[in-house]
Amino acid sequence: MEEKKYELPIPRAITTGIIFEAAEKFGLEVDQEKPPEDAFDPRTDLPTKDYVPRIILRGDSPETLLAAKEYIQKKHEEWIANLEERRKGRMEQILRKFQK
Repeated sequence: MEEKKYELPIPRAITTGIIFEAAEKFGLEVDQEKPPEDAFDPRTDLPTKDYVPRIILRGDSPETLLAAKEYIQKKHEEWIANLEERRKGRMEQILRKFQK
């Protein structure tokens, strides 16, 4: 009997580092959604529009995916809250390099 796989689509705004961290922590598979039929020109195989696939996490139980979703949301909120501090720190680091 084949086990049922559950999927959790992740919004494009979430950083990939957080997604891969959650996948490793919860033992999930990472994949991308399939592009729509009209996303690529069949003759040239080039994109016909600005299409960016979402990342999909796959797991064996919905409880694991819900725990991963909560973990990702929590980490993303922390990342957003500390973003300005990291920007200032990076700017100071760059300025120190130029002042040498």
